[in-house]
Amino acid sequence: MTAHMAREYYYFVTGLPTIAPDSTKLILTPLMFLQAAKTHLDPADYRLLELLLVPNDIFNLISILLDKDQWLDENTVDREEWLELIAHIRELADTFNLRKKHLDDHILPLIIEYLSVCLRQEEAKPEHVMFQELYTLFYDWTGCHPHPFIRDWFRFDATLRNIVIALNCRKHNLTATGQIIGNSEASEKLRKSGAADFGLGSELPWLEALTRVTELSDITEKEKGYDALRWKWIEDRTFFDYFTVPRVMGYFIKLQIVYRWIHLSQAVGEKRFGQVLHDLESSFDFPEEFSLQKR
Repeated sequence: MTAHMAREYYYFVTGLPTIAPDSTKLILTPLMFLQAAKTHLDPADYRLLELLLVPNDIFNLISILLDKDQWLDENTVDREEWLELIAHIRELADTFNLRKKHLDDHILPLIIEYLSVCLRQEEAKPEHVMFQELYTLFYDWTGCHPHPFIRDWFRFDATLRNIVIALNCRKHNLTATGQIIGNSEASEKLRKSGAADFGLGSELPWLEALTRVTELSDITEKEKGYDALRWKWIEDRTFFDYFTVPRVMGYFIKLQIVYRWIHLSQAVGEKRFGQVLHDLESSFDFPEEFSLQKR
């Protein structure tokens, strides 16, 4: 579909609550947003929106393969579907018929091919290898995607992540070659270049800001800095996309950023509160019935 034919979602976009990077409350969660988007967007545009969830699908798949408890609820393939697919592959059955067929028709065979090789190996691959291989597969695929926003967003996100890896490797005198994800031009430069800016300074106006963020000592501030760069990229990229699907996709990415930080803040707050109670209990002789261990 050409740009001038792009569908516009005036009422849906104007009805979305305003969010900011420092929002502390949300009246719309990412899952609620997806439910609303499914009823308002054309099916083809909704499928584009779902592509933003494939990294979560990959995370969940690796979690299943390594028998871990971690799970991301914003996904396109549920646990039962992954287990069913894995069982089909093990049995050499027809593996191309996921019950709901959520995953994109083109990325699904690539994941199936990867799983077919992976499941036939005697030993499970290490977690970091699975992440690198599956995300490389995904980022290389999105790098050739026909929709400009999908292509541009994942290229930006992969490049940002790779530069952080390369800078950290350089700082600790490690080789980044085996750590970089994807096979884009930027990835190749990050693997080979000895230049201070990896030969990317003229191409990436945000590289200097990213370099400053990686030098911060506080991990939380670093992560917030990375998300601030993502936020600004979306603002710039969708500036003239008023009511089209790139605006919707950009909003969803920003909503996920805010949602993540609100929940991280709550988790940190609860942990600190628990530590205060623990410290108090350790400092005084509490009556037996008030022992925190017995609650």
